[in-house]
Amino acid sequence: MTWRRTALGAGWIATAGWGIYYLVVLAGSNPAFVANAVVHFITGYVWARAIMTPRLSVPLALAGTFAAGAYTRVAIGFATPEFLFAPLGPIVAIALGDASSTRNIVSSVIAFVVGFIAFLWLAP
Repeated sequence: MTWRRTALGAGWIATAGWGIYYLVVLAGSNPAFVANAVVHFITGYVWARAIMTPRLSVPLALAGTFAAGAYTRVAIGFATPEFLFAPLGPIVAIALGDASSTRNIVSSVIAFVVGFIAFLWLAP
C-alpha cells in the first residue's frame, strides 16, 4: 500500500463518516447540513474511485483535487469538530497531484482553490 492510497483511504473514511453524521444527526436542524452531507458523499465517491483505479486519469485527479478543496471548505466552515479533519483535504490534494511539471502543479492548485471557493456560499 502506497502513501497515496493511504491518504486517499483516510480522506474517504473521514468524508463518509462526517457525511453520515451530517445526514443522520444534523439534517433536521438546517437544510445546509443536507447539502453538506451531499458534498461529503460526492467527495467520498470521487476519492473512492481514485483509490480503486489502477491508473489515475487527469480528469479524475482534477475532480478529486476539486473535491479536496470543497471538503476543506465544508470542514472548516461548519461549527463542528470536523475542522480537526480539515487537513485531510490538502493531504488528499497532494496525493492526487502530479509534480512532473509546473503546469500540472498549477492546474492542481487551481482545482483545489476553485473547489474551496465554489462552496463558500454553503453555511449553516
